Amino acid sequence: MGKWSGWLMLAVVMIMGAIYWMPAQATEVKPVAAQLLRVLEDSGAIGETIQVRARTSMGQMQSPEEVKELAKRWAEQLEIPFSHVELSRKNHMIVYQTETKQDGVQLRYEVSAVSKNGSFDTYLVLQLTGSRQSLLYIEEIQETFAKALKKADFIPQISTCIRGMYNVKMGVDQQEGKILSIFETLQASELERLQDVSVVSISGYTHMWEPFIALNGQKMNLQVATHRDSESAGTRITVGTPIITVEY
Repeated sequence: MGKWSGWLMLAVVMIMGAIYWMPAQATEVKPVAAQLLRVLEDSGAIGETIQVRARTSMGQMQSPEEVKELAKRWAEQLEIPFSHVELSRKNHMIVYQTETKQDGVQLRYEVSAVSKNGSFDTYLVLQLTGSRQSLLYIEEIQETFAKALKKADFIPQISTCIRGMYNVKMGVDQQEGKILSIFETLQASELERLQDVSVVSISGYTHMWEPFIALNGQKMNLQVATHRDSESAGTRITVGTPIITVEY
């Protein structure tokens, strides 16, 4: 993406700084990757990658030993060999993490602990990355993980992002048209947009699924972004809910 990489990531950071998860949305989140992939491809793009990221606050632990036990217990729950999990320490953090690949899905598992007043705030992250061919397996893992967390009285915050490509270079007017066609299909209303000479990003809200975040006091659960790729003959598109969490 060249010079646009920094600009786009800055845009993500700015939006993330203005939003927060709504505690009232502590309900089980159903997979929406197939729905996002379908609307992306119906707009004429070729679906390329799918990423689902689930993050959960696991509460406070009183010692590094308890953090290790937490990481081991959830690795076993997800059938990840704990012998493959690596430990790292940085500043006031303890991190247990590993990456595995199965059936075309890259699975990243992480338990992090941040030292605070003699105890540790802990977080569990599961990230799944694959292609449209591995979509069903991604959704299966997501549902298994969500059910296991729900059984333990934890509700994960889940973000889903689909990347694709149009095989033509588009001006911003054409990019805007593609994005708005997706908004129309999902019956979404626009809340905010960022636009430049080759990039368009529009955020909004759809009633087609429940989870949302708050953006300046309004509900948001959809973001679609496009950019004309300087390294190929195409235009890239990323669709995310509740927000795009990957570089677009």
